[in-house]
Amino acid sequence: MQRWYTVVIPTRQSGKWMSALLEHYRARSVAPILLIDARTTDDTRQIAAEYGAQCVEVKDFTFTEAIMPLVKDVVTTPWALFIHDDEIPSDALFERLDGPEPPAEAQSVAIPRRWAWYEPGQPLKFGRSDRWADRALHAGADHAWRLFRPQEVEYVPAMHSEGFYIDKWSRFSSDLYIVHFEWIIRTRAQREEKLRRYDEYRYGYGVFFEPLYLPERQPEGLIDYFLFETHDYDRLAEVYYSLSEPDLKIPHHSLRTRVSGMKSRVPDNLGLNDLFKEPSDRRALGVHLEKEIRDTGRFYI
Repeated sequence: MQRWYTVVIPTRQSGKWMSALLEHYRARSVAPILLIDARTTDDTRQIAAEYGAQCVEVKDFTFTEAIMPLVKDVVTTPWALFIHDDEIPSDALFERLDGPEPPAEAQSVAIPRRWAWYEPGQPLKFGRSDRWADRALHAGADHAWRLFRPQEVEYVPAMHSEGFYIDKWSRFSSDLYIVHFEWIIRTRAQREEKLRRYDEYRYGYGVFFEPLYLPERQPEGLIDYFLFETHDYDRLAEVYYSLSEPDLKIPHHSLRTRVSGMKSRVPDNLGLNDLFKEPSDRRALGVHLEKEIRDTGRFYI
């Protein structure tokens, strides 16, 4: 069957879990295209070749949104599903994607993400919090516009945008989701370091995204945990967990860098900043909520 979409996965140094990831797609008869960061030095390319995955070399990039325009050059289908290498589409989402295309007027589709939480010997769970900002105004859903028409959207290379302006859009229902393994693949120290890099790019991003990336640091009760309705992702979570590295030491930073960071945090410490306020440059790229295209089909809400 000719699909109307192509899965595109940006990746770097993912050799440890690439086999498990591509095996998951193979079992569902899906052949993704990999956008491989040129800085990759592990066996990601060799593993991809073993699975027959198409690979496209990409010059090193700081954040994935910057390479979104490449998608229009590598896919031949009307739609692209842009999925990170620490995520997978749920089986219910795959089933929906085997159905009809989204509304003809839509340029993109918002898909909710579930952040997976794994404890050895326990069923896989996902976290949800009403404190998480959701750009589609569905508290705790963490919608991401990952399904889009590569030839129609207007691209914008800004970190923590969608990589394009969200204009005419639709959405999938809450049972059609992406499973995000960030909390499992990366240790707490690695996630803390990621937030530090976000703040280096633009101070305020690290603080804003901390409730999502560091569940261990959140007050008790802020995040609720629920069982998945299926055990189909438990094995993948086990593999990812077994491959996670011991916590790495946070790199040493110069005195100048540390002093600059302390100065920039003075307003926070004095209570002058709203730490949950969306950074202004990201807010400027906001969703045109009034341009949502609702569909009466069973796959939408």
